[in-house]
Amino acid sequence: MASSLLSPSFTSFLSTKKDLSLSNFSSQRCLKAVPRRIRCAVAAPQRQPSTTGSVRTAMTMTEKIMARASEKAQLSPGDNVWVNVDILMTHDVCGPGSFGIFKREFGQNAKVWDREKVVIIPDHYIFTSDERANRNVDILRDFCHEQNIKYFYDIKDLSNFKANPDYKGVCHVALAQEGHCRPGEVLLGTDSHTCTAGAFGQFATGIGNTDAGFVLGTGKLLLKVILCFTKVYDVVVTILCFFLL
Repeated sequence: MASSLLSPSFTSFLSTKKDLSLSNFSSQRCLKAVPRRIRCAVAAPQRQPSTTGSVRTAMTMTEKIMARASEKAQLSPGDNVWVNVDILMTHDVCGPGSFGIFKREFGQNAKVWDREKVVIIPDHYIFTSDERANRNVDILRDFCHEQNIKYFYDIKDLSNFKANPDYKGVCHVALAQEGHCRPGEVLLGTDSHTCTAGAFGQFATGIGNTDAGFVLGTGKLLLKVILCFTKVYDVVVTILCFFLL
């Protein structure tokens, strides 16, 4: 059972209201201060055993998702587990490096663990005449053709910043729009913003090229179960309301 990081009573950082004086640009008739309190504390979620259902030990949503993905009955913060990855996303920035590591470690003729669980989207190095940037996108195309990747959302530059109508755009938006963000699953991506997919009730996080290369070959990754926090803020907010005379 996780213990609270702070005492049960919330810690107040600002406990007194601060009087505001008028500035040189304010008028006595149009300035109004409205004090408001918000509490702040940081605490790990309290756990109570379940009395119904098959799960007898309470877990956070993240722990439940990772328990399913690791085929474990129970997980706690700090546990290191091998999880089965549901979706791996990469793009034109990290894709070439990830593919290189995959081929170096698993062989030049190796095949990805599941061609339908790899999503590849060029969205960073596009609409440019830079040869190295265009080469990155070409590497994605070659790899997807070689591996017969099902979900490759290619782009065709039609000049004047226009693309093919079926291009999906930014990878994080495309993941959701194309149905790759599903509740209860594990989604990993070679981009720090991958965690935004957690809004769809899944565990999503960014990883590096080395990790992505390993996932391409095995469909698994060693992850640490994170500690979840509850945050409540306690401050005094002063709102200045200016009214037209």
